[in-house]
Amino acid sequence: MATEEYGSDVGPHGGGVSGRISDWVNDHIRTVLLGPSLIALFIVFIYPAVMLLWLSLLNTRGFGETFEPAYNYGRIFTDPTFWNAVENTLVYSFGSLFVSVGAGLVIALALNKLTADRLRNTYTTLILLSWAVPLSIVGVTWRWMFNGQLGVVNRVLLDLGLLSSTFSWLTTSSTAMGVIILADSWSRIPFAAIVLLAGLQSIPQEMYDAAKVDGATSFQTFRNVTLPYLRPSFFVAGLITWMFAFRAFAIPFSTTGGGPGGATETLAIYIHRFGIQLLDYGFASAVAVFLVAVTLVVAAGYVYFILERMEEIEV
Repeated sequence: MATEEYGSDVGPHGGGVSGRISDWVNDHIRTVLLGPSLIALFIVFIYPAVMLLWLSLLNTRGFGETFEPAYNYGRIFTDPTFWNAVENTLVYSFGSLFVSVGAGLVIALALNKLTADRLRNTYTTLILLSWAVPLSIVGVTWRWMFNGQLGVVNRVLLDLGLLSSTFSWLTTSSTAMGVIILADSWSRIPFAAIVLLAGLQSIPQEMYDAAKVDGATSFQTFRNVTLPYLRPSFFVAGLITWMFAFRAFAIPFSTTGGGPGGATETLAIYIHRFGIQLLDYGFASAVAVFLVAVTLVVAAGYVYFILERMEEIEV
């Protein structure tokens, strides 16, 4: 009788410390599997987000901190340099979006034409090398390339006779923004190309065969077959590319630093100027909240639009 009672206290994994641990893990499997992820989510996302929102409600201008919820947000909409940063950010992000997705489509179409899988994989790997370069290195490299005195771009244009003297690309307002857009696009083209290439390879070959039988030209096939099937890939590549470009800091900061005269100062550089250089981290946090809020609203609306379009395609 005593033996039976003793045996009833032993779990399915036996007695001892290891057995009791195994029984506890088996009884709390959800906690074991989700616990580390939830802790990491709290540390990496939830806690910083809450602290960012709290700091945005503090007046940190000058000495000390005071709780003034409307102070920083009122300053945002009355500061003309803020709206200049918003305008620059929109130009920068949408310019990068159009260039990177457009060039990515051209590269994806070229790669899709390759019949040898080994050759296609080789070119794909080489394209991805530019995506692996840190963004700060990309910015420094492009700053050197477009240097007004020693840049390789000026040297090439002078040798070709397209320039009669050196040109200061990064200190001229009309060209500085174009340079950082090209630099950002160069770093994001591989991602767009890979996403679009995956979309191209998922198109059934029967659709192209049917278009050929109907006598469709190459342009008609591209417009009526390729583009409709590529819509989901365009949506994914466009959204992710825009989100990263909208919040970009490394390339604009390392290339122009926001100059000349604020011509390339994006919201990320604006936040850095107030939070790091001027130590007004309350106002910088408020701008960061605005930046995150705009990104979330656009992303949510974009995803909703994608779902609506997908339902129309399925119907």
